[in-house]
Amino acid sequence: MGIFRRVKDLFLAETNGLLDKYEQPINMVNQYIREFEHELAKAQKALANQLYIEKRQAALIAETEASMEKRDRQAKLAVKQGEDHIAKLALQEKLLQEKKWAAYQEQYATIQNQTKTLEERIAQLLAQSEEYNHRRLLLASRANVAASMKQMNQSVVSFQTEHVSKGFARAEEKVLMLEAEVEAIAHFSSPAKRTAPQYLDPTLKDDIERALDELKQQNQE
Repeated sequence: MGIFRRVKDLFLAETNGLLDKYEQPINMVNQYIREFEHELAKAQKALANQLYIEKRQAALIAETEASMEKRDRQAKLAVKQGEDHIAKLALQEKLLQEKKWAAYQEQYATIQNQTKTLEERIAQLLAQSEEYNHRRLLLASRANVAASMKQMNQSVVSFQTEHVSKGFARAEEKVLMLEAEVEAIAHFSSPAKRTAPQYLDPTLKDDIERALDELKQQNQE
């Protein structure tokens, strides 16, 4: 049971760590920009297809106009030659082509409007892309400054609470040691203290007592 619990905790910790890393501000912004650029690429591809359709429609109109002109020439030639039936057939084909041409023109106008709409939308997306990239640079700069300040603040707090305190303690200890050494040297190197020891030699006790009695007697005389 303990092993499964540890595995679960480890999995959750790693997952949360990955999520935290992914949710870093700049990583998030980069992901959003990638999604935006994907949509922009789709719009540009749609515009390319739209321009192709527009060119095809223009070509179809041109072909229809050429066919109309051809039937018109055929009808005129047939009239000159007195072939009314052939002239009627040519004029009939010309009228059919004119109806097609009118329909193609309407379709072409619609396609052109769609193309214009796509071009305007892509222009907006490009402006947005430029704005987003500019904002990303600003965010990256701000995040970098904030991270640097955070690191500096953490370093300063750690330095003040630990390093400086311990450093002062070591310095005070060294000063106390130096003061003790100076005091000890002064204590043992003083001339008065060298000639007048602060202790009595037990082996000289009797001689010291007799000398002291003699000094007292001389003082009384």
